[in-house]
Amino acid sequence: MDALCTAIDRRAGLMQKMMDRLNVDLEASALVALGTRLGGAARACFFCRHADECQRWFEAGAADDGYRRFCPNADRFENLPHREAGHATAAMPGRWSDQ
Repeated sequence: MDALCTAIDRRAGLMQKMMDRLNVDLEASALVALGTRLGGAARACFFCRHADECQRWFEAGAADDGYRRFCPNADRFENLPHREAGHATAAMPGRWSDQ
């Protein structure tokens, strides 16, 4: 069970980092289509086979749009509401919100 919790925490943390990197507005996104698009993004991230590549992209500085090569949510995140650059978003609740 620890391995499952660790995997969930890792994927959720990567999703939070990606949403922050792309300035996705978490609160506004949760209201789109009754939250189904954000829920779909969470499921896609959880089942994604590119978590290691995603982590390496962040570790390398995440300076370009290279995430488009591996992120199954690239288009979805682009179509969710965005906040103005430089404005913080509320952290997603859970153990991983401080990562």
